[in-house]
Amino acid sequence: MIQELGDMGVNFIDTAEQYGGGESERRVGEAIRGKRDQWIVSTKFGYRVGADGERDDSSSPERIMTSMEGSLKRLGTDYVDIYLYHCPPEISELEAGKSVLEKLVQQGKCRYYGISTNSIDLITAMLDLNMLDVLQYASNMLSDDSAIRDLVGKHHTGTQVRGVMAQGRLSGKHFHHQPVWNVNDHRSHRSRGEDYRRYAVLEEAVPNGYTVAQVAVRYILDDPRNHSICLGAKTLSDYKVALAAIDLPPLDPEHRSKLAACVAGLNNASPAPQT
Repeated sequence: MIQELGDMGVNFIDTAEQYGGGESERRVGEAIRGKRDQWIVSTKFGYRVGADGERDDSSSPERIMTSMEGSLKRLGTDYVDIYLYHCPPEISELEAGKSVLEKLVQQGKCRYYGISTNSIDLITAMLDLNMLDVLQYASNMLSDDSAIRDLVGKHHTGTQVRGVMAQGRLSGKHFHHQPVWNVNDHRSHRSRGEDYRRYAVLEEAVPNGYTVAQVAVRYILDDPRNHSICLGAKTLSDYKVALAAIDLPPLDPEHRSKLAACVAGLNNASPAPQT
């Protein structure tokens, strides 16, 4: 799928040492072999799966270099474009972490670094230390992340947005049929008991020529402080639908107002879901 997406113009990949116990990085490396210069590769460190499947979580300064070497080996490359904290670091360890990350930049092993988080405290602390080139954060139509956007906009920080489909709530696939999650799908636990059909109210605010999923993508892209999207779709057809949103016009004020009214009604009935 990665190679097919590359042919369609996609050039950004988000992965992490945790995903599949390293299998995600290995597959990414295999897919981009011989075409490394055509891709922007972003990976994350701190969350790991041990040899026996146990969790091994730490983003301490002492672990950063080892994590990087492991990622480079699995990816089959000598550098990553973006390197992000995945496991939240202790604020007291950030300055020491910056020293290690700067060394990786000097060695040519990464170009930029930052963090994946929605924690305002962590974002602010890293900005204060001038160590936030890129922020990955969760945002979508159902959530108000204006405080984060204001911060990154003020500091001209690069952004990767995840959770755009709100765990499938905004895909439109489950508006009329309640999903049954596979036991291995984390939504089988995180979204247990939630009626996804309630989000069908958003259909009335979708402009002609757009799908609900495309509205979800445009909602993020229309804000100039959002620079890229970590979509995480499961099928090539889902990616094609999302990519088509790039060529659609920005959402006009009338439809944005209708969407806001729908979201307000949903949130008044139930708090905005976690992404």
